[in-house]
Amino acid sequence: MNHPLIFTVPLSYEAHENAERCVESIKNPDKLKQVYLNSLAVYSVNYYLQLMGLETEIEKSYSQDPIAVQLSNIADLSLKNIGKVECCPVLPDENKFNITADVSENRLAYIAVQFTESLKQGTILGYVENPLATVEINQLQTLEDLLLYLSTLEIEAKSESKLGKWLEGIVEEGWQRVEELFTPQQLGLAFMNEVSVIRGQELDLGIQLNQVSVALVTKVTQLTNTEEKEMSEADILMQVRPISVLNLPSELMLQIKDSSGEIVLETSSREGDNWIQLAFSAEYGESFQVLVSYEDAVIT
Repeated sequence: MNHPLIFTVPLSYEAHENAERCVESIKNPDKLKQVYLNSLAVYSVNYYLQLMGLETEIEKSYSQDPIAVQLSNIADLSLKNIGKVECCPVLPDENKFNITADVSENRLAYIAVQFTESLKQGTILGYVENPLATVEINQLQTLEDLLLYLSTLEIEAKSESKLGKWLEGIVEEGWQRVEELFTPQQLGLAFMNEVSVIRGQELDLGIQLNQVSVALVTKVTQLTNTEEKEMSEADILMQVRPISVLNLPSELMLQIKDSSGEIVLETSSREGDNWIQLAFSAEYGESFQVLVSYEDAVIT
């Protein structure tokens, strides 16, 4: 590792009591040891990530299911909205650990936890994202990198909107009805001529906008595949509009990026513009990013 930052977790009575519950119906000594250490590893990572401000959902992890742990070598920990990490126990003085086929996919990260002989402490050493079957300790990425990586995923998940769900009546928190943001005179009739779902969200671009508030208004219109009689695409209209004033500032930019991060559409405001907009179609399940920027401020 480039930086030897580690974090040691005290393995309390609670940690061992939980491990005892996980193994109480296991008779095979090797399996019992495996499940016990896995439970302590999950406890350690959960303790650390919660302390660092990340939202975990240990109750949704397979590692808490008595049947699942008997069938597989599994030590997963669910993180709210973003996925699972695998908590990998490392015995004292070992310099490597193995990733089993049971957990070699569908994990955000594989986090190594090394125990003392007494099992009174678990030290979190680092992580890997895409491991080989055997991982050397000196190949681990740092805890600083782990926190940055998981925090970025958490922020992205919180800001992500599933527009296809809007047509089913499921709209994420933070989006308002446009009537709550604008007067009818501001909106006009541009949004009222189709069966659509329309929501708006006020954006904070800071002092760069000189106290002018703006909102991102999104309209999602269902398109139906006439042959299969099912929803296959949606028309999407993205607008940026000023709130409480008539005109946008000049050179405010609206961009659309595809899933690879490439800009595929963009527009910017000119002096006197009441709004700027981009219209496009997307298939259900397709991902894209919307960026609104002004000078040095960018909201994605």
